[in-house]
Amino acid sequence: MLSAHRVLRAQLRSGSALRRFSTASAFDSFPDFSIVDSTLREGEQFATAEFTPQDRVYVAKILDRMGVDYIEMVNPMAGKQAIEDCETVAKLGLKSKIVCHTRCHISDVKAAVNTGIQGVNMYMATSPILAKHSHGKGIDVVIENATEVVKYVQSHGLEVRFSCEDSFRSDMSDCLKVYKAMDALGVDRVGVADTVGIATPSQVREVISKVREAIRPETGIEFHTHNDTGCCIANALVALEAGATHIDTCVLGIGERNGITPLGGFLGRMYTMDKERLMKKYDLGLLRHLEKYVSQRAHVVIPFNNYITGSCAFTHKAGVHSKAVMQNPAAYEVLDPSDFGVERRIELAHRLTGWNAMKQRTQDERTIGLEELDKILMSLCSKKQPKTAFISWGSDKTLEHKAEHYRQETQSAIEALDAPEEELGPNMTLMFEGHLFDKAILNRLLDLAVDSPCSFKVIKLDVPNDNEEESKAIIKIMGTLTDIELLRQKYEKLLATLDDIAHTRMIEITEDENTTPKESEEATKLGHGL
Repeated sequence: MLSAHRVLRAQLRSGSALRRFSTASAFDSFPDFSIVDSTLREGEQFATAEFTPQDRVYVAKILDRMGVDYIEMVNPMAGKQAIEDCETVAKLGLKSKIVCHTRCHISDVKAAVNTGIQGVNMYMATSPILAKHSHGKGIDVVIENATEVVKYVQSHGLEVRFSCEDSFRSDMSDCLKVYKAMDALGVDRVGVADTVGIATPSQVREVISKVREAIRPETGIEFHTHNDTGCCIANALVALEAGATHIDTCVLGIGERNGITPLGGFLGRMYTMDKERLMKKYDLGLLRHLEKYVSQRAHVVIPFNNYITGSCAFTHKAGVHSKAVMQNPAAYEVLDPSDFGVERRIELAHRLTGWNAMKQRTQDERTIGLEELDKILMSLCSKKQPKTAFISWGSDKTLEHKAEHYRQETQSAIEALDAPEEELGPNMTLMFEGHLFDKAILNRLLDLAVDSPCSFKVIKLDVPNDNEEESKAIIKIMGTLTDIELLRQKYEKLLATLDDIAHTRMIEITEDENTTPKESEEATKLGHGL
């Protein structure tokens, strides 16, 4: 029988894989998997994590409400507080199964069983480097010790998992020997652990496939992978494809060193496979709150590019993207933010934003025409931006500050549409006519105004859909005489460089009381037929 990766390669050659990938799933059917969340065990090992007993209870309750299948607690042998925490969480009556992570020592397992938990996740090092510096025992002795401990757990009617620590730096034949022996004892699942994050997706597929073939179909495979080399989510997905049944996660991926598979990122990955089934099993709307809580207690901030809940995860800036997303969010979003309790953002006051974003943001304020939209957008671009950067590693107050700034500036720009013009000192009104090629050249003209010390406003903007037709833009520039002249010279230089591809004229004009452009007496002298 061909292995999974050989079948996939054959499909790629034949083209049949294209039809499979078009459904965004490499599975024949959505996998039946369980999440073992280790925030209260692996997460406790994160560098700055300092959970209180109350934190542990609250996190356990939220994980349970989300629908997480297992909650893993620390080894009770860690101390008196660890024993009390295991006992407290075990007595909460949660739907999630509460399990303890222990060494393969009879004393550890007895302490765990006495706390009232529902299962024991034990491990023992099998790689040469860890075995040498950990227990110093051979594989046969590992199996002998594990047999005694596993039977003790089973005698108390609890679930048991045995894991080969550092599986991917172990001799595969040694691991398979251990797994077969544990399977013969009737363990509920065996654990494959990428303890140092060294595995590649292809290695994960190969190892999990071999383990799957070596044990009974009803025996589960739990996969634990660290993120030292950035492959944890991909490896978790491939592990499921190859036959794993349980995936270890942590909220925000916190854990020893760079942590392990993040709960949110893994849920996002599986959402693309079959969101209806995933949402039926897990309450995705609780993710944002849970991550905010854990980030505060772990003394970390949620990165701007964090899966789903990062400040920029659903932020759109470029005009083409914004327009498409407003018409159909699926054009540039594979995840629906509303399913995860977060919101979509359209960035304002930037040269890449475009007219469509402004129209979307202002349509509820009043009826606004295209020319008025241009005026609002240019007004926002010409103002100084708030000191706080939009992409921020700070608290949500930072984003709230900037959002409020934009709301106020947008409202001011809308109100200014109907306000009478005031004399603003030295100013110059320039009219640009010619082939502006679908805003591309026009945007460069406006960029120069944005980057200059001058204030400016768009008086008129006429850009036809047909690029062969001439466009027209009238821009009023306000500032010192020196700054105005420098900006005019920059315009002159830009149009000169574009002479070969864009026949564009720049003419200084005056405006009558009705703001109708009219050439001045010196228009002939100042006009540039470039």
